[in-house]
Amino acid sequence: MRNFSIATLFVILVLTAWTQQAQAPVEITSEPSHHLVLENTFVRVFAVSVDPGKSSLMHHHGHDYLSVSLGDAQIMNTKQGTQPVAASFKDGDVRFTPAGLVHAVSNSGTTPFRNRTIELMQPTTNQKACTESCSVVVPCDSANKADCPSGVRLFTSDQWTISTVTFPPGSKIGEHAHAGNVLLVPLTDADLTEKNQGKAETAVHLKTGELVWNDPETHAVSNTGKTTAQLVILEFKGPPTKVDDRVRQ
Repeated sequence: MRNFSIATLFVILVLTAWTQQAQAPVEITSEPSHHLVLENTFVRVFAVSVDPGKSSLMHHHGHDYLSVSLGDAQIMNTKQGTQPVAASFKDGDVRFTPAGLVHAVSNSGTTPFRNRTIELMQPTTNQKACTESCSVVVPCDSANKADCPSGVRLFTSDQWTISTVTFPPGSKIGEHAHAGNVLLVPLTDADLTEKNQGKAETAVHLKTGELVWNDPETHAVSNTGKTTAQLVILEFKGPPTKVDDRVRQ
């Protein structure tokens, strides 16, 4: 019965791929699996969700984009004019894709395929994955460095950098400045305390995948929760800019 089920699923996915190839591509804003959750001068972010055995429509990405995976998943990725290719994602995977991709996604696994697709509204130049000296120096005054937050730089470009930061319970990032605008994508739920320069401390509760957009600021952050917090941080370079961001979550 198990072999029959797997074979049946494979046939369904192949037939779906043929159907997708015949379908005229839609823009990402018209693709039902992509839900717009934030839009401003810098980014347009979509919450993407495809259930097991389901597929997206063939759709067009008109901008460079970063994707942040929320949970493990396995898919069949069908680029326009090509055969489906299997792809696996781990929780927290971050990938960069240049503009112009036309594809459809079929969920061939047993868990939902979920991510945050971050379209970069300005052109990207000199983008590259970090392969050496990727540790991020995190300000920490703890005597035991194992209790300090840690960071890893994933990609850089002339316009932005994207990194992951891990906060053990009770850890603190000392006061530091963000010269550019910042987008946070929490990979876990978290309870933090933030102290902005010249202001009182505030409690911040983050939910997995719920976006946070910050203008340039100087602050310190503590993990006041009981679990390790993980964040993906996209930071833009250049002069500080206040934007009228529209969060739709």
